[in-house]
Amino acid sequence: DATILCSKKQFTNRMKMTVMFPEMNPSMDSYRIGTLLELARSIAIKLAEQNLRVRVCVQGSMGVGIFTGVPKQLNGVHTLLQRMDWESEPGEENDGMVGDYVRFGFVGKEHVINAQKSEKEGEPDVEQDDVFLLICPQNMIGLESSIIGSLSEMVDAAGDRPVILLNPDLVDKVSAQGQQSIRGRQARIDFASSFETMFQFQNIYYSGTSYFPILGSVVKLGPLEPWVAHQRRDLMNNDGEVYLPVYASETAPENEVLMTTFAK
Repeated sequence: DATILCSKKQFTNRMKMTVMFPEMNPSMDSYRIGTLLELARSIAIKLAEQNLRVRVCVQGSMGVGIFTGVPKQLNGVHTLLQRMDWESEPGEENDGMVGDYVRFGFVGKEHVINAQKSEKEGEPDVEQDDVFLLICPQNMIGLESSIIGSLSEMVDAAGDRPVILLNPDLVDKVSAQGQQSIRGRQARIDFASSFETMFQFQNIYYSGTSYFPILGSVVKLGPLEPWVAHQRRDLMNNDGEVYLPVYASETAPENEVLMTTFAK
């Protein structure tokens, strides 16, 4: 829906999705990279089924000289994406999808492909990327360089085409010389804030350091849908649990509001 609204100029082309339950939360022991990749695959296939060519991107190595690296959460993800079963082999459900409608790349303007006429007779024209899906773009603790530079260049190169950030973490991190904390900080904050939420599901806990029990969740089911907080309640006789809607708003609810609502 968000891509359709974007094509009609009813929603920004800078979008973000936050999906943060225990298996998707890298700060928890239950984190599972396979769940993240399966979600990315589902999104890419759904877009491709709408006749859109999707570029699935992961950030590459950041830093300068020997001080380079990839976030631990994303280590090996680019390779795993290409080795996943996309059911794209001849005769399978998504025959020919990978390579034509689903492509892979890294974060950076050089990975934005525009339509090009073939210069050699008999060779097919190069089709442009229609949508860019970026998996967990984030800054790294200790590095002076920020992902914002490469990301902003890529967004500019994409023009008005949709750029979707999946579980981004664009806040500045601690670095040796403080470059992430001081130089150009406001510009980076403004850029990160330019992405609007198209979907969110995030569990709520008592505090940032205590992940259980789960109090509830905050959900936004679409770009034009309201934010709804659900409170988790146990059923009688240990017969499972249920999530009940207890709060709704046109803007993302503050933690203090949620805690007050859940306490009633």
